[in-house]
Amino acid sequence: MIAFIAKLLTALNANSRPGEIAAALACGCVLALIPGGNLLWVVLFILFFLLKLHAATMLVTTALLKPLAHLADPLLHKTGLFILSRLSLQPLFVKAATLPILPFTHFNDTVVMGSLIWSIILWLPLFLLGRLLVKGYRSRLAPKIAESKVVKAFQKIPLIKKIGSAMKKTSEAWGYFAS
Repeated sequence: MIAFIAKLLTALNANSRPGEIAAALACGCVLALIPGGNLLWVVLFILFFLLKLHAATMLVTTALLKPLAHLADPLLHKTGLFILSRLSLQPLFVKAATLPILPFTHFNDTVVMGSLIWSIILWLPLFLLGRLLVKGYRSRLAPKIAESKVVKAFQKIPLIKKIGSAMKKTSEAWGYFAS
């Protein structure tokens, strides 16, 4: 977990595109909101790793928000119940339940359906908020942190200098910060 947090902080301070970090933040929120243990969560998890996202940001966001997701269950249940009880959608849900793999997504669970609906609704606002946060951090907060006495003192420690130098050489060799 510490390695993922370090990668997140590195990405925030590097030349990574804010959109990649913001998309990872939004996708991490989606994974946190959707209950685990079903095919829907697994498919989304794999799909998000195939997209150009900052994986560490997504994993840290998921890990931090997953314990809090149960607080949204009453809203998710009501939303899912509303969708699943629509008479006009009943033929679709009956047909979906007879398909070979789709029932493993637990789409007929009110909390899963509600979380899917809310994930679709919230993804774009979370993405836009993430972009604003990354840009705001880089323009306002990062320079202040870099100039703080604590950081400057920390950077003077010989071991920290060696680790920083090694990380910089490694990232240059692998093109980690390449845009």
